[in-house]
Amino acid sequence: MDRIGSAIIDFTEAAYDLELSDEEWLPTMLERGLPVLEHGLGVAGMRYGCPPDGGPFQLLDVHVASGPKNFAERHTRALATTPPEVLRQQVRPGRAGTVSGEDDVSLEQIAHYTSHVDYCKDLLTFTEVTTLSAHDAQRWEMLAAHLDAGHRLRQAVSTYEAGEEPCTDLPYDAEAIFDANGFRLTEAVGQAKQRTATTKLRDAAVAVDRARGKMRDTDPEKALEIWKALVRGRWSLVDWFDTDRRRFVLALPNSPDVSDPRGLSERESQVVAYAVLGQTNKMIAYRLGLSTSRVSMVLRSAMRKLDVQTRTQLVLRMRDFDALH
Repeated sequence: MDRIGSAIIDFTEAAYDLELSDEEWLPTMLERGLPVLEHGLGVAGMRYGCPPDGGPFQLLDVHVASGPKNFAERHTRALATTPPEVLRQQVRPGRAGTVSGEDDVSLEQIAHYTSHVDYCKDLLTFTEVTTLSAHDAQRWEMLAAHLDAGHRLRQAVSTYEAGEEPCTDLPYDAEAIFDANGFRLTEAVGQAKQRTATTKLRDAAVAVDRARGKMRDTDPEKALEIWKALVRGRWSLVDWFDTDRRRFVLALPNSPDVSDPRGLSERESQVVAYAVLGQTNKMIAYRLGLSTSRVSMVLRSAMRKLDVQTRTQLVLRMRDFDALH
């Protein structure tokens, strides 16, 4: 086991911890994941927002977990003079990597940032591109998938807690609930009542429980691999405790919000959206909780409907859609 150890699973758990407040969520994730995030240069997490009118991205806050304490001030100064179109490009969703390893990042952009944050190794040595190994990139993409799913889930729960009309009678508008002692289904509604869905949800709950058990220490990489970000492209699994503190596992609807080009099914829209962002079929499968073969089949079907033959053509065909929101 390397120095990363169980921090991989500590970080993933925090992504779905609904008992954390919105203010606690990001700092807690950074703290629990510090061993995997820290590479000697400091760790910080930033939240950005985009106004409803489609205006430029805005920096909402910065949390510094390690490294220079004035990073937040430096980062804010750098963004204050960054053109809006460049910032939009920098914070777009996509694959894990280093700044200097991105094909569409100019040396001028890097030099501008390092003029404010001049201790950042990757950006300082921009004449020599720093890259992640395939193994490290995959690990980062898996962690990013859970961060994305966890953040999206918190937004949905906030809507539920704001008093909007619930869709189900289960906690947090869940569609299924399993007793964590044996993972017996105690109640299900909607799509979760389907036999195949119930089986997939139970299997996924067992896999997550394994990942959070001894495997988190003995084989954390395998634990992360078996803990998929979603189940069948629809559900996230989270802990819930009743008044007697008995633990249950809830299946909460958490599908990615995708712009649907005319003619595509919901599943095809999801797969296409991630493909356009540069995700491999394997990583799309991990994000959605599907098999890789299923993703390949869905992507082929969508490309036929959109009358394209290659991923490059798909990106061009989809450039007028906002894809993921």
